[in-house]
Amino acid sequence: DKLKILKLNTLLKKKEIEEIFNSTEISTLEYLQNFGFSDKIIDSFFRPFFSGIFLEPNLDTSSRMFEFVYKMFGDGLAVVPKNGIQAIPNQLKENLKNTKFLLNSNVKEVKDKSIVLENDTLIQSDITIIATEASSLVSNLKNQETVWKSCDTLYFKTKNAVISKPLIGLISDKNSLINNIFYPTNIANSSKGNQQLLSVTIVKDHQLNEKQLINTVTKELLEFCQISNISFLKRYQIKKGLPKLSNLQYEISSTETKLKSTLFLAGDQLLNGSLNAAMIAGERAALGVIQNLEDGLI
Repeated sequence: DKLKILKLNTLLKKKEIEEIFNSTEISTLEYLQNFGFSDKIIDSFFRPFFSGIFLEPNLDTSSRMFEFVYKMFGDGLAVVPKNGIQAIPNQLKENLKNTKFLLNSNVKEVKDKSIVLENDTLIQSDITIIATEASSLVSNLKNQETVWKSCDTLYFKTKNAVISKPLIGLISDKNSLINNIFYPTNIANSSKGNQQLLSVTIVKDHQLNEKQLINTVTKELLEFCQISNISFLKRYQIKKGLPKLSNLQYEISSTETKLKSTLFLAGDQLLNGSLNAAMIAGERAALGVIQNLEDGLI
């Protein structure tokens, strides 16, 4: 298995991203089996690790996504901003000097030249970019809903960290509800005294209410990780964690983001479930708007 990992590393370092997204699609599990990996390493490493990335426990995700993510891990480091992922939108916001933000304003419909809010307020708009799933917002996309993968993330306060380095702890037991644990305080070095922040992620479907979920997770943390004396802080239910897609793509042209003359689409659901795809789709939508402005079409 170790030799095959070395072989896979070498193969994907040489494989261009465009080639990856033109490859035949099979499931990630089938890909690993075809590559010759043993059930042992699939069950103890690949399944729990990539289940946490793909937000599904069966490795049904496209092999294109597996090759892309594996290549990215081989080419660079997995990092988080020192002040958390919120630092990224904060940085974007700080560079916008003439922008008005209208928060907590649910949109009912997007039309040419206007946006209708749920309270029927009408906002006039020369150009609209929808950077999320548009099927419920645009009349001619009503039957094109995106299917989403979800996860639960629970945060606890604890005194001691069983992992002292900035590493993810994988729970590989097939009967466990927990997929992985992580101490954000190991990255930011922000623990206060002997207090640690513990993150627990669940990607399996379950029908537990919040109290039952906390009790189950607490028992599993003790059983699998020898973690005790924890205090529950908060639960995040990420219902739209990643889009469930087939025929994954890496690129999109600016013209493909144009739905109508004044309406453009963006978001990772146009390509593949990743930050890379979100940035590419957003940039292409912006270029489409600029091109229409320059051509006098808007």
